[in-house]
Amino acid sequence: MTTNGMSHVMVCGGSVAEWAEMSPDDWRQRTTLVATAARNDGAAWVTIIPYTGAQSDGAQRIVDTLVDHCGGTEFGNRVVVNSDQMVSVIVDPNTDGLQRIATAAASLNGRSISEDTLAAAVCAPAPTEPDLCVVLGPATQMPASLVWELAYAELVFLNVPWAELDADALEIAISDFARRDRRFGGVDS
Repeated sequence: MTTNGMSHVMVCGGSVAEWAEMSPDDWRQRTTLVATAARNDGAAWVTIIPYTGAQSDGAQRIVDTLVDHCGGTEFGNRVVVNSDQMVSVIVDPNTDGLQRIATAAASLNGRSISEDTLAAAVCAPAPTEPDLCVVLGPATQMPASLVWELAYAELVFLNVPWAELDADALEIAISDFARRDRRFGGVDS
């Protein structure tokens, strides 16, 4: 964990269809952008998930692009891209948070399911749940793709479309997180 308490950032934005239309260069730029912003604040992991879209809208094309052209490695239904920023970027094209939890539970292969083992499976290969979830969209609408991840993560909403996400916007979200007093539901004494 870092000095500001953050080791894992999640970014939720765009649609599966938008992602599928991204070129390998677009993906390299996007993974470098999020990795750089996360590294600047001490995080070692970034998970990117789409806000909306059906898997049939191009999830396999996304995986193929990341593996074939961006140095990604498949990890179950996800792809991990190790950036030159010393940050691992997990790209998960699954917009169904409940399905992600069911897949994680199935991956435990009969082992006892507890909050800790399920959290580890849902977030794998990242070693921790997200500390910060940056949602690119309105604060009045939660994406269905975030079921488990919302339990303990701090939320920052950016009214920025996926295609226009830049380092400045992401750094603003991370700075907002750094100013917060995280009590995980506790109250001041």
